[in-house]
Amino acid sequence: MIAGLQTLTIPAAETADDQYPIPLFAAGFVVLIGATWPLWISQSVFPQVPLISVARHVPRSAECGLLVTLLIALLVTIFVKRQAIRRLACLLVGLTALSLVFIDQHRLQPWTWQFVILSFVFATSDTATAKSCWRWLVIGIYAWSAWSKMDQGFVIGHGRFLLDGLIKSVGLKQGIEICPESISRVLTASIPIFELLIAIGLCWNRTRFLAAIGAIIMHTALLLALGPIGHRHQPGVLIWNVFFLVQNGMLFLRTSDSPPLDLARSNSLPIQMGNHLARLSVLAAMLWPSLEPFGFCDHWPAWAVYAAKPERVTVTLPSDEVSKLPEYLSQYLGQQLVIDDSHPLRVDRWSLDALYVPIYPQDRFQVGVALSVARRFDLKQIQVVIEGPADRWTGKRTVQRYNGIESLNRLADSYRCNAQPKTGQF
Repeated sequence: MIAGLQTLTIPAAETADDQYPIPLFAAGFVVLIGATWPLWISQSVFPQVPLISVARHVPRSAECGLLVTLLIALLVTIFVKRQAIRRLACLLVGLTALSLVFIDQHRLQPWTWQFVILSFVFATSDTATAKSCWRWLVIGIYAWSAWSKMDQGFVIGHGRFLLDGLIKSVGLKQGIEICPESISRVLTASIPIFELLIAIGLCWNRTRFLAAIGAIIMHTALLLALGPIGHRHQPGVLIWNVFFLVQNGMLFLRTSDSPPLDLARSNSLPIQMGNHLARLSVLAAMLWPSLEPFGFCDHWPAWAVYAAKPERVTVTLPSDEVSKLPEYLSQYLGQQLVIDDSHPLRVDRWSLDALYVPIYPQDRFQVGVALSVARRFDLKQIQVVIEGPADRWTGKRTVQRYNGIESLNRLADSYRCNAQPKTGQF
């Protein structure tokens, strides 16, 4: 694989900006941070759950300082053309972004992880190697994203949701209801197959152009399905799809040949070592998702986007504790459940409204959110129901229930990564 990363190179152009537009990477990151700004500031509108326990006590001033440093580094990356300064700025981007993720794992959106990987690639490698690594990273994203959707749950769940949005976006208000069940199943099952074919096609010169056109079709369809005339998702999801359209055009549709840029410098020992480090970083990012079924990789770093397999977490409150919630949280209470007279708290909708992003899909994070709410409003009888990962072929899940704050505390302490919410924040 490392050899493949080394040989899949992009010919150099006249300038470094033509070789691999670092400003595109930085501008994309800035725009996505701007579109999801409540997620990145030291906010108190949604619980923060650090990724590492020591970050629970990081002061707000330090968090603000990290964000300011990240934005300055991104601006330097966009406007300063001197390569040495850009390398340092990219390194600073990666380190500060990771630090902000450590403080709140909710920030580990799929696009955040992509930009973090790219920042270290740009900081260490020469132009040709960086573009090659970028290509392989995109191929890995498509391949793992497709694999995560190849199950029964996607065909009957998230796949139908995407197909419904696409049909409605072309003016058919009935959506997926106009399709016979057999046809809708075939269409939804074809989505991950199409995405996997794109990933495979991008690996070879002869099929790359056709695969790139397929990627354009796929992202355009997603923009229709999730955009203003479809399901009206938050801007962050749409911007990342637009970024992929621009990125893919630069990575896979340009085929002009020219000599390598600054060949003597690229053959120097420090640059060669940096190139190997960049290749190893991308290789690790491409292999890490294989550990997701064993719990050693989270769903989004494994590129499981719109996958149905991840755990499902339901937070419920008994009727006699509902009155303890303030008005801004009461709006996220669902209808009373017949089984136990409790009300589900839609923390996923709360995340979308408060932070403009989908909720982080790991069960440990949502357990931390439930704990934060329970402590803040003294909800002693709060209940969390966790439906485990869905079986790939049957869609069946195991179900576990946790009642009360003490039970949730023990559960939070049992996770490999931190699940305890930030102290004194919400």
